[in-house]
This record gives sequence, C-alpha cells and structure tokens, in this order.
Amino acid sequence: MLTREESQALTEKVLKLADAEQVEAILFSSSTNSTRFSSNVITQNVGLTNQTLRLRVINGKRQGVASVNQFDDESIKRCVQSALAVARVAAEDEKLLPLLDKQPEYEPVNAWHESTATFTPADRAAQIGKVLGDYDKRGLEGAGIFDTDEGAIAYTNNKGVFAYKAGSKAEFSVSAFLESGNVEGWAESFALDVNNTDTWAAGQTAAEKAEKGVKPQAIEPGEYPVIFEPSAVAEMMLFWGWLTANGLAFAEKRSFHRGELGQAILDKKLTITENPYHPELGGTPFDMEGFPTQKVTLVENGTIKAVVHDRRSAALCGQQNTGHASMQPNAGGAGPGSLVVSTGNQTIDEMIANTQRGLLVTK
Repeated sequence: MLTREESQALTEKVLKLADAEQVEAILFSSSTNSTRFSSNVITQNVGLTNQTLRLRVINGKRQGVASVNQFDDESIKRCVQSALAVARVAAEDEKLLPLLDKQPEYEPVNAWHESTATFTPADRAAQIGKVLGDYDKRGLEGAGIFDTDEGAIAYTNNKGVFAYKAGSKAEFSVSAFLESGNVEGWAESFALDVNNTDTWAAGQTAAEKAEKGVKPQAIEPGEYPVIFEPSAVAEMMLFWGWLTANGLAFAEKRSFHRGELGQAILDKKLTITENPYHPELGGTPFDMEGFPTQKVTLVENGTIKAVVHDRRSAALCGQQNTGHASMQPNAGGAGPGSLVVSTGNQTIDEMIANTQRGLLVTK
C-alpha cells in the first residue's frame, strides 16, 4: 500500500507528463493476504500487492482513459500517450462535465489499523487452528478463508484537487460440514481492526448451524414469516442501494422508489443511512470526481427521504450533489457504498423465540 506522500508524488508526476487541458489521475494500491482452509487443514497462503493508476484526459469535449500498473518512466509515458490518443479520436460529448476545482478539506476517516496490516500468516493460522481443532473433536469438516487486507485510494487532478484515504479490513468466513458435505452451516466475522474479529465465535456459529441442520425436513409451500440474519440483509442492501438509491436510476424512473420521495412505503421500524463516516465501515470521504461524500438519510422510519447523487443525476433531479460519483465516464450513475440499517428493538434470538413457525435465512 502506498502512503499519502508516495501517492501524491506519483500522481503529480503523471499530471505533469499529460499535455491536456484537463487531467485526472486515480491511484489504487493494495496488499491482500489470504489463508484458505479445507477438510480441517490449511491449504493455501496467498499475498498479493497491486498498484493501478487510471488516467483520464480531457481536451474540449473529448476524453480518453488509460491505466497502468507499472510505474517506471517508460510505462507511465505509454499510459499518458494512450489516453491522449484515445481523446484525439473519441466522439465529442456535449454532456461532458469539467473537472472539479479544489475542494474544502475532507472529513477524516479512521479506517486503517496497523494491527490488521501487520497480521501475519502465522497469526491467521493460529486462529484458524483453534476452530479446526474443535471441529476435529466434533466430527465436523471446516472450510473457508481468513483475509487481512490494507489498501489506499488517491484522487488528483490538474485543477488543484488531491484526496487520499487508507483503509484495512479483516474477514473470516467459515463453513462447517456434516454427513460428507450434505449438511452445511456458515458464519463470518468482519472488522476493520483484526483485533475486533471473533473467529472462534464465527466457527461456533457455523458448527451449531450444521449440527442443527441434520435431518432437514421439507416444508409445504405457503406464507411464512422470514427472519434475515445480518449477512443476508447486507446482501440485499447491496442490490437495493445500487438499483434503488441510485440517483440516475431515480431520475430515469428505473428505481423502485421512483416518484416516492416523502412517502411512507416501508415499515416504520426501518431507517437506512448512507454513512461513509461510520466507525465500523471505513468508507471513503470523497467520490471519484474528488467531491466530498455526504452522509445521507435514505429511509427514515419507513419514509423514503432521498437517493444519492453525483453531479449528473443531481442536475437531472434538481437536487444537491451528495458526492457519490463512480469513475468517469460512467453510465451506471451514483450509488451508496456505506449503508447502515438502524438497529431494532429485538435480537435475532428474540425474533426466533417470538416466531411460532417461520424461516431463518443466513445468507
């Protein structure tokens, strides 16, 4: 992962080489470290370091994009020349927006943790070993992955914008199997700081689900109350965010919430916020145009309050830009990346206890 100073030096070097009216550089750097296991043994350790720079140049109403992941002088020059060549032959885009001028200071996000960045394969193996040792005693087979990653993103342009954010994450995912794989239980633990993951608890949850899943029974088709665990809700929120809270989808009336801002169409218990500053999410305080990302209440007590926007969809809807642009050019529109569903007044166990007959969905 590149530091703020390293990222700024590299992107500024690229800006100086690109002879165009407007120049934008987005730099991604990451270190991904994984330990995989299957049949109660560790099968693989992988470490991958990657750095990619994406360059966009604009001349008049034409733009060109190129990328490079080798940063010697010759490779960078080829990337610059490729972007300029594309811009020369590209069709004019009358809707092309100019790059942003320098923005106010970005709100800091505490998303990087040294404990995660320095967690070793031996550290991951020690925690995995405790879970798999327990599985051996219980006649279970465990399979899964333990990731500890760090990464950074830097945005800069030749109009004075520079933004940088570093982050880390640790994720442990495990499946427990019984009866030669015919019965499976699954669980995960995720945190920005590896010290806040609980691999043992996740392993126990997966094991208990597998043991309770022995001799499953068929149920008749019908209407049943359904309880979704957090991992299942997170999966739904991913699609809900991009398909429904997307400003362009809303403007083009493709969103589920089209024309329904201010209407109470969801349960009153439901409040959803887009919050990149939530301490457990480690979102990015700027978008891919260098605009500061805003916290947005999307649903409040069941009422649809807002969708997120980039500059284009904000103009179409007569709304304020919320700083959710993807890399340009982009036809997909703006989408949330740090969704928070407010807590209710019952735990999962309490919901199950209060349900006479229903379905529990893990993922």
